Parts: sequence; structure tokens; C-alpha cells
Amino acid sequence: MTEEIIKKSRPELQQECAPIFYAEIQRFFAKGMLVLVAKSSNIIDVALIVQADDSKQLEKLIEQQKVIRVHDEHAIKWSKDNTELLALTAVPWLLVQEL
Repeated sequence: MTEEIIKKSRPELQQECAPIFYAEIQRFFAKGMLVLVAKSSNIIDVALIVQADDSKQLEKLIEQQKVIRVHDEHAIKWSKDNTELLALTAVPWLLVQEL
């Protein structure tokens, strides 16, 4: 049986988007599921693109480095500084953005 992914509306995503300390989500980094959204991009817009499986738009964001996988350097710095990030789930990823 396959799981159906429930797509959320912009208001639902806005409601779920919240600040969180890196220590609380570092397990997602360990699983390779943490994606960094550039400060210049709207995290809700990115979540909607991911949710719509819009590979063309996502490729464009990746090329522009507005969306990248979190690297070891990020994880080390955030862990050391106990950084607070904005976080939002966009299955299968956890999107984060520096505040």
C-alpha cells in the first residue's frame, strides 16, 4: 500500500512554518533530509514548488543556489552556535532558512 502525500495550502504551510533550534532537527541532517532555502527566497513558495513536484522550477532554484542540501559546514556551525532556523516540512524534505 502506498502512502498518499497530502498537499497543503499556502495558509496551512504558513501556519506550520516556525522557528526551531538546530539541535531539535539535526537528526534530519543525519538522514540527508535537510534542505536550506536562501534568505532571498520565500520558504512557503519553495514548499509549494516541492509539494507540486515542479522539477523545472526546483532545478532553476538549485541552479541559482537558492535551494541547497545542508552541508557539514552548516551543521557544524549551527550546532556550535545553537542556531535558530525557520523550518517547514515539504515531504520528503525539511526546509530550513536562516533567520
